[in-house]
Amino acid sequence: MGTALEYRTEAHLTDAQVDALVDKLGGPEQIRRILSGEIGLHLLPPAPAERVVTVPGHLSFGERVRRGAYGWHNANLTEARFPVTADQAGATEQRLFHFDPGRSSEATLREIRAVGYEPGRIGDLLAFGEHFPDEQRRYPVIGLGSVVPIDDSLNVPALWFDGDRRTLDLIFYDGDWHRNYRFLGVRRLVARTED
Repeated sequence: MGTALEYRTEAHLTDAQVDALVDKLGGPEQIRRILSGEIGLHLLPPAPAERVVTVPGHLSFGERVRRGAYGWHNANLTEARFPVTADQAGATEQRLFHFDPGRSSEATLREIRAVGYEPGRIGDLLAFGEHFPDEQRRYPVIGLGSVVPIDDSLNVPALWFDGDRRTLDLIFYDGDWHRNYRFLGVRRLVARTED
């Protein structure tokens, strides 16, 4: 039998808004754990919609991961599988996209491209993780621009968290996305030229 959550609303907060907040925080049992102090709740200030980030062109994959200071990263995320190519380097405008739940990767890609962005690739995602380390504590951030088959499944890189640890992980490309996910979109600001 589930834990009943009783509450009263204050001015300007509807029952539907309270229900949505309880759902977003993980349900009544999670709220009970937060209120009892069993788990902590970290409130972060709102993030800007767009940010300018430079993806360095001269770093090894290992150096990019080290600069991100992740508490853990998936061993399948390697330079051989996820190369940061020259066309990923340079200044980018990065934006996180959020969509209704139940949306496929293909539909998400169409929506990102419809407003003039491209899906973030591994170089973009690693630069984002380095510059905005707290974002992945709010929600998983997905790089749909780097799709790689591993063990007969398509995978994409994800910035995530595990307790207090920030992680660099892989997640399945196929299937529908939960409402909690954010998708990194980028616009290249400076075209790179061949040396």
